[in-house]
Amino acid sequence: MGLLVVRFGGDETSGRHQRQLQRALRYMEEPSMLSLAIDEWREEALAQGRSEGIRQGVEREKALLQRVAGWRFGVDLGDRIGALLAGEDDTERLAQVADLIGDCSDGEELLDGVRRLVDG
Repeated sequence: MGLLVVRFGGDETSGRHQRQLQRALRYMEEPSMLSLAIDEWREEALAQGRSEGIRQGVEREKALLQRVAGWRFGVDLGDRIGALLAGEDDTERLAQVADLIGDCSDGEELLDGVRRLVDG
């Protein structure tokens, strides 16, 4: 087998990239292992994609809650709700905020309810 020379530059010098290269070289020497590596890499990519998709979905949900609260109780209150939800990633808790937006009779009641939910 020929010699493979790879040079990483910039931020790609991380140990992760070096380990991946070493693993790839091992798989080139053992072709039966290559299909296992491909399956492993595919699963890693899918898991990363799912995680990113979930994160984006949560961010869209928070933006929508802020927008609906703003429509119902004024843009300023919607912005305050958005700020309270900035660090929230629990989808069940976000669903409870949606219920509060529909159930509350005024903005202060909504703010108090969201604060209680977010603070735990």
